[in-house]
Amino acid sequence: MLLRVENLTTVRSTNELVKQAIEAGQPEGLVVRARRQSGGYGRQGRAWASPEGGLYCSWLLRPNVPLAQLPTLSLVVGLAVRDAAAALVSDSVAPAIRVKWPNDVVVAPDSAACEALPARAPFCKLCGISLEAHQGGVCVGIGVNVRRPRAAADVGGKNVPAYLEDLAPAWGRGPLEDALDATFSQIASVFSACYDRWLLEGFAPFSGRCNETSALAGCAVRIEDHGGGVLACGTACGIDEHGRLVVRRSDGTTVPVASGEAHVLLGA
Repeated sequence: MLLRVENLTTVRSTNELVKQAIEAGQPEGLVVRARRQSGGYGRQGRAWASPEGGLYCSWLLRPNVPLAQLPTLSLVVGLAVRDAAAALVSDSVAPAIRVKWPNDVVVAPDSAACEALPARAPFCKLCGISLEAHQGGVCVGIGVNVRRPRAAADVGGKNVPAYLEDLAPAWGRGPLEDALDATFSQIASVFSACYDRWLLEGFAPFSGRCNETSALAGCAVRIEDHGGGVLACGTACGIDEHGRLVVRRSDGTTVPVASGEAHVLLGA
């Protein structure tokens, strides 16, 4: 995939700009990057705080694939970002970076290699991913925490952020633009290769790696729909060939969940 990258300073939302490009009929490969967003958003339209220090980019894609394959793209993006981030840190830290179904890249704060992270949440969020089908195209939004902002807010026990500079101190030194460019280049290289393979072979080649790097494997979870209704409750035991999270219920039966919000039940 040939990329056309637009580097901007401050925008309302890189997702909005890519959706406008889709409406204008632009071909796939456009990537819009920004240093800051005033109205950034993630999955389900949730506000995404976008201060200077993060990598914020949106991709215009036009995948010619069966409709049933499209939801698996968010996991492929997550795996690509996870592998790109792992390549930027030491071998001892890399295993702590994991994919949290359906659309996050997180770090396990209880890892000895990640002692700089606060251990008051099951995971610390390194990257959020959104995927929107829009007028015949797809907008993929990626937000990666690279450096800690000067006035980072305390978010309590939910969605505690992790930053690349926590995992690799070198990313906290030198010009910020260099760190953002290097992070983007690594993600672009890995994701472009993954996307091309996903177009040709579907999700099957990625299911094994998604299971190997799954943050939820073996965790007690509750899966909720967008309205807060419970879809499944039990132990996460894998991701199937269709990208669904498989949950083993207390009676021993399993249920595959295609979409929803996964909450880890601490102490269960």
